[in-house]
Amino acid sequence: MRVLVARCEIGYSGRLETRLAPGDRVILFKDDGSVCVHALKGAKPINYMPGPTVVEEDGELIRVRRPASGESLTVLVEQVHADTRFALTDGAELERAGREKEIQALLAEAMHVIEPGLRLLERERPTDVGPVDLFCRDAAGLVTLVEVKRVRAVAAAVEQVIRYREQVERDPSLRPVRAIVAAPDFAPQARVLAEARNVECIAFDPAVLRGEVEPALRLF
Repeated sequence: MRVLVARCEIGYSGRLETRLAPGDRVILFKDDGSVCVHALKGAKPINYMPGPTVVEEDGELIRVRRPASGESLTVLVEQVHADTRFALTDGAELERAGREKEIQALLAEAMHVIEPGLRLLERERPTDVGPVDLFCRDAAGLVTLVEVKRVRAVAAAVEQVIRYREQVERDPSLRPVRAIVAAPDFAPQARVLAEARNVECIAFDPAVLRGEVEPALRLF
């Protein structure tokens, strides 16, 4: 990993065009090709480019390109405060809260709750941007990715499954790929983003899934 601390100007070109005036920032170049730009305040990066990327340097100009999407990030360095490279090793995987693992396992045994005819192929299918909770095929044979949330899903959950879909669709033999977020409830922003990005929202009752209560009877 490379950690660059510098006063710099940031430009982004992709789904939109943005420019960040000169300021002191921390830039992380990770071994998976992702690049994060952090400001002095806040935990989230102000610019983020998922890997794999191509990094080119020409004097004070650093250009980061993402061939899969055509996005580019340019860093014009005015002053370097620190530029260090580290050989890091971390083979551990993030252990999610037990209840979420439990919900994921229960859904894996009851795929019809998500959609009739859905077949589970693999749990925790690895990608370059993280593991897909449930890697499936639907009744028509389409690859279907399911991101499971044990509580109300927010926009970040939708963004997460979008990133998974982008990675899986890099293999032409798997296209087209469906993306689903399964959760007990959805924040309004999550539903708006999901509709805009062709992500399906499936709501389920955790108590029914665990067998704690009977499903409500409905008359049609």
